[in-house]
This record gives sequence, C-alpha cells and structure tokens, in this order.
Amino acid sequence: MTMSPLAGIPTEETKDESIVAHFSDGVELRFTSGETIINGIDKPEGVYLIKEGFVKAFSLSKAGNGNLLLIHQPDEFIPLPWALDGAHTTGLYYEAMTDVTVLRASKENLRAAMGTNTWLSQEVMRQAVNIITVYTQRIQTLEFRSARGRMIAELLNLSERFGEKHGKQVLINAPITHQDIADSINMTRETASRALEVLFEEGLVDQSDHLLTILDLSKLRQALA
Repeated sequence: MTMSPLAGIPTEETKDESIVAHFSDGVELRFTSGETIINGIDKPEGVYLIKEGFVKAFSLSKAGNGNLLLIHQPDEFIPLPWALDGAHTTGLYYEAMTDVTVLRASKENLRAAMGTNTWLSQEVMRQAVNIITVYTQRIQTLEFRSARGRMIAELLNLSERFGEKHGKQVLINAPITHQDIADSINMTRETASRALEVLFEEGLVDQSDHLLTILDLSKLRQALA
C-alpha cells in the first residue's frame, strides 16, 4: 500500500476501526493532567491526534477567567480549525484534562493526505461538523436565563457527546468538573455547584468517582421543558 507524506496515513480508502491506526508512525507526545498542549499565543507546531485522554479547548478573558469552548476525546484532531483554514486563532488554549497521549504531524502533510484519501477527508469533515454542532448547542444553552435551565441543557449536551446509556440512566463518561461546567455556561463555580446540588436532591443526577450520571434522561428533559 502506498503511503502518503503524513506518516502512517494510507493514500487509498480504508475501513480501519480507529483513525489512530493511520498515525502509527507519527511523533508520539505525552502530557500530564493540567499541562498545556497548545498555548494561545504561539503558532501550533502541528496537528495533534488524541490517542488517549481528554483535552479541553478554552479562551481566557481579560480578567483571566476561563471560557471552556470544547472538550475533545480520543480519535479527534486539535486544533482542527487551524489545520483546515491555515489561520492561527490567537487566544485559544488546549489543556490536558487527564494524562494525554497524542500523535503529531504537520498541517501540510495532513491536508495533502486528505486530497488522496477519501476516508480521511470524510472523517475530518465529520469532526468539523461536530465542532459546529457543539458550538451551536452552546449558544442555545446560553439562551436560558436561569442557572437551572443552563445546567440541565449543558448536561443534556454532554450526554449526547459522551453518554453511555444504561437503561434510563446515562453515564457522562468524561472527567468534567463543576468548574468545567461553570466555565462552559458562563457561571461561577459556586452557582454551578448549587444548581447541580438541586438536581442531586431531586434525584435527576448523581455523581460517583468524579463522573456525572443522569438518572432518568426523559425526566431531565421534562425538567428543562
């Protein structure tokens, strides 16, 4: 099989289960929880494919407050907008939420590989659409005026992206803290924690081992309505 300039990416269409298989010869890097992968000032050194762990994309206000924009999971590219349009978005940071392993390749080689690999192009476009969808949901969530409404809407969004369904329950299988949620819905941590505590007391949501679980998805949707 002919190989593209991007290490590990075949130039013909493939049905491999994981996109990581296409980066097997890429530069592997590891980051610990809380470590910055891409800062908001310098131009990225390449395109990173997340092999293991979770990464959050966020910006900082002039006051230094975090504004959580997106949570990335394994098999996703960062920073994808930069990889596709070539523009460096100043002020956008990427930080490891857990211990993270990534594979790094150049933007130029990725784009060249996309020109010859239909499967890869479709996967990249799918991820781009997912980013747009998450941003759209985030705008809709911020339209709720009450802390309760924003909290429920955000939990429903997270359940769609990271949820593992077990009957009526949905485990949000991502290491999301109260601060992360607060930063995502323009709220203080204290206000977010109080809104969550009410949902705990109502038996709609639970938390165990730092993971949130929606106890009854239909009832939580009804609570939002």
